[in-house]
Amino acid sequence: MMHGIPLSCVPGVEWPGLPTAAAASLLALQWQLERSQWWSPERLLEHQFRQIRALAGHAVANVPYYRDTLRTAGVARAEELTPESFRRWPLLPKSLVRENESRLRALRYPREHGALMQNYTTGSTGTPLRVFHTEVAQLFAHALVVREHLLHERDLSAKFGAIRFDAESATQAGWGLMATVFATGPACINSTATDLDALLDWLCEERPAYLLAYPTLLRALVARSRQTGKAPEGLLQILSYGEMLPADLRTLARECWGVTVVDSYSCHELANVAAQCPQHDHYLVHAENVYVEVLRDDGEPCAPGETGRVVATPLHNFAMPLMRYEIGDYAEAGERCPGGRGLPVLNRVVGRVRNMLRDPEGRMRWPRLGLAQWSWDLAAIRQFRLVQHSVHEIEALLVLERELTESEQEKLSAMLRERLGYPFEIRITRVPAIERRRGEKYEEFVSLLDG
Repeated sequence: MMHGIPLSCVPGVEWPGLPTAAAASLLALQWQLERSQWWSPERLLEHQFRQIRALAGHAVANVPYYRDTLRTAGVARAEELTPESFRRWPLLPKSLVRENESRLRALRYPREHGALMQNYTTGSTGTPLRVFHTEVAQLFAHALVVREHLLHERDLSAKFGAIRFDAESATQAGWGLMATVFATGPACINSTATDLDALLDWLCEERPAYLLAYPTLLRALVARSRQTGKAPEGLLQILSYGEMLPADLRTLARECWGVTVVDSYSCHELANVAAQCPQHDHYLVHAENVYVEVLRDDGEPCAPGETGRVVATPLHNFAMPLMRYEIGDYAEAGERCPGGRGLPVLNRVVGRVRNMLRDPEGRMRWPRLGLAQWSWDLAAIRQFRLVQHSVHEIEALLVLERELTESEQEKLSAMLRERLGYPFEIRITRVPAIERRRGEKYEEFVSLLDG
């Protein structure tokens, strides 16, 4: 099978491919992204601020939350924003996004940006959040998925495996999004809720060349493989996303499975933020779609090697602009990539780690929570964390606006037992806050069991 050649939508035309309109848009963005990654940092910054000024002008004119922000920042007009003056633009913590959701939504945006979409997230701080974006913002997010595959020169004709949250076990003819643009091999999908041994059996049976999953789950799979001596064949690379990379995962994967780990940095609110460099372990920020600042406690930018708060501005979301959004992550700023790309570098990212759930029967699996949308419906819950104290007991720590009724507590307990896949004893505890240490990403599930 040929790969890397766009699929043709015209009967009889096999090559060169004549793609669909949607695929053509993605390919047009790839043509630009391939070139802009090699620009100097100064040129990239110049073009980022062309877009930021356009976004800021729209936000001030159409988003109630931002109407007085320029004046607060001491800037007369959006057209005058610079990297220096933009640092006076107030930060937007996650808590303010939830409290001001309606005021952060644009009263109007260009109709060419397409339909309105939404998703839910708990992110790094455990605060349920709803975010809106447009079809144009979604297009850029899809383009970055394609970019990451092409950046690492993956064999698109090979089999792709993915272990996803809330997915059903399935096989499909192509690699999902990539298959809308290129001819690809098949894909196999499984759920994070599946028992660990069953996942390892599935992986050995399906034998994908690439495997995508959360890093904590990947580490558990590799560790279980080492214990049982059962290892997948034909695997070329494992792809991790969604949380902090365990310090030993790269070494374990290389020693036990003979493969490399390629990590990425993303979140629901911003989509893909950075991709691992193909020649190094550091991350290359997708500067064409997001402006990232790594800040010290005093608000000044971190120097290379320093760790600070990640503040990000997605450049193309005109439905709900998140200007200087404080994600809740910490990252280490990096020097310019020695490979020659001008994209900003993050040496490492501190991300969320979810521990594995263990039940009395000895099964270990990924806790299947998905509480963000449910918590939004029950507005009394402001923040949550589940703590496993024993193989029988789960404690739900809740930051509440008010006490839950007996009916609401019963509903919560039943929902948790269903999602955790076992009739655990559920203990509900109201707490004033759920703290986290500096540089630690929020864990919505914490296991206190040994081993």
